[in-house]
Amino acid sequence: MKSEKRRLCLVAATSLMVLAGSTVALAAEKRCTTMTGEKVECPVKSDEELKKAVESFGAEADAMAVGKAGSTYGIEPFDYLTGVGKRSSKDVKKQGDSGYGGSLGGDTGKTELWDRVENAAQGEAIYNQWVNNWSPSFKSTLVDGADPNAGKQWYYFYCVACHGWTLQGDGPNAAMLDPKPRTLTAGSYMQKKSNLQLFTVIKGGGEAVGLSPSMPSWGNILLDQDIWNVVAWIRANQDVGPPKSVDDYLNPKSTFKPIPGDVNALNYLQSEEFQEEQEMVEASLPGRGAGLEGGGYVEGGLRKRPEEVSKKLSAGY
Repeated sequence: MKSEKRRLCLVAATSLMVLAGSTVALAAEKRCTTMTGEKVECPVKSDEELKKAVESFGAEADAMAVGKAGSTYGIEPFDYLTGVGKRSSKDVKKQGDSGYGGSLGGDTGKTELWDRVENAAQGEAIYNQWVNNWSPSFKSTLVDGADPNAGKQWYYFYCVACHGWTLQGDGPNAAMLDPKPRTLTAGSYMQKKSNLQLFTVIKGGGEAVGLSPSMPSWGNILLDQDIWNVVAWIRANQDVGPPKSVDDYLNPKSTFKPIPGDVNALNYLQSEEFQEEQEMVEASLPGRGAGLEGGGYVEGGLRKRPEEVSKKLSAGY
């Protein structure tokens, strides 16, 4: 089978790379592949940028622990952990009290964030309302059948530690990794990556495409629809830089142009190319014995089928 041969080639190539030298040497090479097969240098942050990012994460976490609200990133009053500033761009306090340390919440454990949701939703929908209140939300998608808002929630839960809050490749773990995490907003690179390439590396991890095992495989945690939603979230942030204001953060402007003929959440089951990649990835994932394969769909939670996502978009969300 073509996919099996390719998998064996990837294993052999990885072995040769290990024998050839350290990952430090590999990090400087043109290791990333575009959809045309061209090898290019991977977009990553510098050591100095990553050191600064780690310091910012630490400062923000320390401030949160004592109930201090402020502008860690130079935006008044903005940080990611406590949500300060995400309620309104009119709030311009340089420093504040989040209540997390007990000064506002007392013994209740509540912070000022609890007062920021009007007409709170019920049941599972409140999580969606909560997350979207202090982060970018979208009423359109750049990947048919995929919901960037749902993808954002998976990204925040699993991906921030390495790729950073704004997909810049500057998460708190990034400085300790080699090769470094990709800057997923770099348009000059990401526009040359197909949806299928992104899907495959998220599902199968770096080793599934002959790259670093530092990128884990998420195929045993996320369903295929979840992964497509993450791809849509990534596409929604192309060339979006670090925010300069709260409004800038809440309303990102992506430069991504959908690639003609590309695989997406609506058509992937009819794609021979996808099926071939899927076969290879399934063979590489742990826990896939005879007759066992992933990629199914389980109802529930905030997950919607691609057809339902399309209907929701048509109705104006």
